[in-house]
Amino acid sequence: MTRRTWALATVVVMVLICASAAAAAPRTLRVGTLALHRCGPHRGGDHGPGWCTKVPRLLDPGLPDGPKIGIQTQWVPATDGHAVGTIVAVEGGPGYPSTGSYDEYTGIFKPLLRSHNLVLVDNRGTGGSGILICKRLQSDTGRSSGPAFAKLVAACGDSINHRFKLRDGRWLHASDLYGTAYAIADLAAILRELHTGPVTIYGDSYGSWFTQAFIARHPTMVRAVILDSTYYLRGLSPWYASSGIEGRRAMVRVCERSVACNAHDGADAVDRFTQLAKLVHAHPITGTAHLATGQRVDQTVAVRQLVDLEQDSGSDPVILRELDASVRAALAGDEVPLLRLVAQEQAYNHGTTSAVYFDDALYMAVSCTDYPELFSMNSPPAVRHRQLERALQAEPSAPFAPFSAGEWVTMSGYSQPYDVCLDWPSPTHTAPVEPTKPTVLPRSVPILVVGGDVDDLTPLSDVRKFARTLGRDVRVVDLHNTVHATSEGDTFLSAGTACARSIIDRFTATPSKLQTMNVACAAKIPPIQTAGEYPRTLASAPAATVVSGSVNLAARRAAWVAAQTAGDAVVTDEYSAAAHGPGLRGGTFAVTGSRFTLHADRFVSDAAASGTFTWNPANGQIAGTITVHAAGRSYRVGLSWTQRDTYAHATLQGVTLKLASPGP
Repeated sequence: MTRRTWALATVVVMVLICASAAAAAPRTLRVGTLALHRCGPHRGGDHGPGWCTKVPRLLDPGLPDGPKIGIQTQWVPATDGHAVGTIVAVEGGPGYPSTGSYDEYTGIFKPLLRSHNLVLVDNRGTGGSGILICKRLQSDTGRSSGPAFAKLVAACGDSINHRFKLRDGRWLHASDLYGTAYAIADLAAILRELHTGPVTIYGDSYGSWFTQAFIARHPTMVRAVILDSTYYLRGLSPWYASSGIEGRRAMVRVCERSVACNAHDGADAVDRFTQLAKLVHAHPITGTAHLATGQRVDQTVAVRQLVDLEQDSGSDPVILRELDASVRAALAGDEVPLLRLVAQEQAYNHGTTSAVYFDDALYMAVSCTDYPELFSMNSPPAVRHRQLERALQAEPSAPFAPFSAGEWVTMSGYSQPYDVCLDWPSPTHTAPVEPTKPTVLPRSVPILVVGGDVDDLTPLSDVRKFARTLGRDVRVVDLHNTVHATSEGDTFLSAGTACARSIIDRFTATPSKLQTMNVACAAKIPPIQTAGEYPRTLASAPAATVVSGSVNLAARRAAWVAAQTAGDAVVTDEYSAAAHGPGLRGGTFAVTGSRFTLHADRFVSDAAASGTFTWNPANGQIAGTITVHAAGRSYRVGLSWTQRDTYAHATLQGVTLKLASPGP
């Protein structure tokens, strides 16, 4: 072979290789009638593996010549190339885009993605589907309820009504065109274009509410249904009174199930919370708190902040872990733990975020269009205000004790939209969430419902009342010791996440076995281990119990402090992505991967803890060595426990000790 023919042959081979690579990785994929492209960056970043497109949809279906928006659609094909079914996952909020939860959904359905396609569609107004942005509302850091906030929300609604011009020059009244019924029509149209056939549809939180409405309209489009942390679609009360009742029950359940908390009589947890509510009603607590990021903030704890704590505990297990101990400390005159808990909770659960992550405007558009209110949205704003006042005067406070109805509705409008829609534009379009004659699913379409028994946002007590009205084959699974949508894996409750996912996956694989499948893990999820207490000094700290050997009282207390400092650092880090944070009463910790390093971290004021330990989020295991320095002495403590352990184990000076597990 000559040099020239060798070169030509090389070129031919390279061309064939490139052609083969191009064939192996096509730029487009046709699914049904849709041409999709490889998913890439979209405002908030990469959507992850899969194929994406935007399906054009009329903003107002009643205007054939009106403006359109593209509905972001992500298709993740079964990895073995031979799908036996398709899963559709719908995110909650309302305001979270479904594609933004790609990691959570692939985590939930990971064992099934070899044999099932996955479809994620951003509801109109979220993510890549004509995202709604009201800059002032999205960036607001003030109180998210009350008259001033309602005006800010109304300004957002007015701006939506001045975004889309019709051909005759008029503005399209669009503030009520982002409701659930329109988003359902979008999803149904996209599934038809994808030629999916009947799907398994999963929805969490608002996504489960959306799913209930979807199956009522399109029963033939579903093969099986999973409702995760759901709530009433039909007969939803504008009071959401069950949340108050379940919030109190959750306090008692968590405290009674935790060895450390129950040592102070878990049944009295609500009484202690009531005492604190009375205290701050007369004299609000004020002070400085350190956020998990290290930032110092001035914090007030008044009735409104306690209302938020109770309501938000349904989705935030850190609150449940720390609440009773913080309450007891505050009643005893030590306000530091409570100030920190409230400050961190407010920043974490009610801080500002990117609209791509969570869209405030869309949340309001859906809430003010679809949810029942304590007033009539068809009335002028001035009349609505009077209607709300009359409702508050008539409603007994019992469901919300220790708060009055008027105090309860001061909670964040992002938890329950009690007063945020007072000035929102009156609707001009009518698109009910559910059809006039909703369909009850036949026995051939099973429905799995999962929920946590300490979730007061979507209480299981409500679910048990209405679940069987949705279909002929329904099963409700009580996930003990878990909060709202624990299956998504966004909290430290790893055992609850693993159990929930295993149940969801087994049902998805064989829906026909709904009533006989094993859900035993749901009753075996370990309790939320609480902080127990917050002593100010080493001398007032509890002492670890000696298992074998002998050691003095100060050393036993140092072992308890070492364990609590480690648990506190892990939980504090849950509120931050900064890879470092402050100790409760001073000092710091740093995080590198799974490794925590304590730098004179002070859980009590007169003892500094230093050292390293690891935390495995998959099972909550903590293991390491921490040295506690106090009163001129040093105590080197070896520690280990997992999330399933009732007791933590410690070694000190050759002595083995145990103490109630501090979690997480």
